[in-house]
Amino acid sequence: MSDRLYVDINALNQGGLNLDHWSDLANNITRRVRTATEQYGDAGGTGEMGQQFDENYKPGEGKALEFLTLLEDGVGGLAESTLLVAKNFDQTNDDADSATPHE
Repeated sequence: MSDRLYVDINALNQGGLNLDHWSDLANNITRRVRTATEQYGDAGGTGEMGQQFDENYKPGEGKALEFLTLLEDGVGGLAESTLLVAKNFDQTNDDADSATPHE
């Protein structure tokens, strides 16, 4: 008896679509945060408050944007790969069905 692989293509495809949604969400959040940080980048002014703002806020801002960009890229890549795997399994299944004699 041979081992068989069973794949729920619809569930795999839905997983890819869900990951794509998360990638879009990360993209939107990144865009909004980047816009806000560009718009209010000098909110502290040039005095002591501005210095404190630059020392205490700016490092976190950069790390947050870096994280969001990595999240967007990572999840987006997983979404694309998952959808491609679902498509390949579906095509493989169709090819196998076509090659099998039917009565």
